[in-house]
Amino acid sequence: MKSATLLLLSLAITPVDTDSLASQMLRLGVHDAVVIASGGVDEHPIWSPDGKYVAANVDEKWVRVEVDRLRLEKAAWRGGHSVGLVRSHTAEQPVDEAAVRAWQREARSDPRKVKTHSGTTVELRQNDLGTQFVVTRKGAKPEVRWTTELENCHGLALSPDDRYVAFVCEQDGVIIAVP
Repeated sequence: MKSATLLLLSLAITPVDTDSLASQMLRLGVHDAVVIASGGVDEHPIWSPDGKYVAANVDEKWVRVEVDRLRLEKAAWRGGHSVGLVRSHTAEQPVDEAAVRAWQREARSDPRKVKTHSGTTVELRQNDLGTQFVVTRKGAKPEVRWTTELENCHGLALSPDDRYVAFVCEQDGVIIAVP
């Protein structure tokens, strides 16, 4: 009986990661979140080497967001496709361009296609006047998650831990997705 009591106490004091971006996206039932809402993103997003921040050049100024401090709400996007949307733009903080350039040296990014260590491929396929977001797990068929019309999405950047991919949709801003 003592060991069961100790187990329950151990579980009760173990911190639970309820505020992480991944847990919020799971709770909302979404795979994508608009984390920097701006049509003025000039370059592809960059992850900090520890994966804590994602940065983007917005209207010629670099800003960053702390991924696990964002607060999301569910929103409709792309003809009813559900996404997470950051509740407040105050989450964006300035970041020094020299720091971003240092982050870029360690980045795993490509305009259209990245591959995780486990073999999952994430693509932004250009089609006619839009983009398809395609995820292909190792040994599986490609899954088209959504398609844009009249909007280019590009600049895939894989997080250092392979949990997320960030990219730009030119009309909407920086999006983070779970592959």
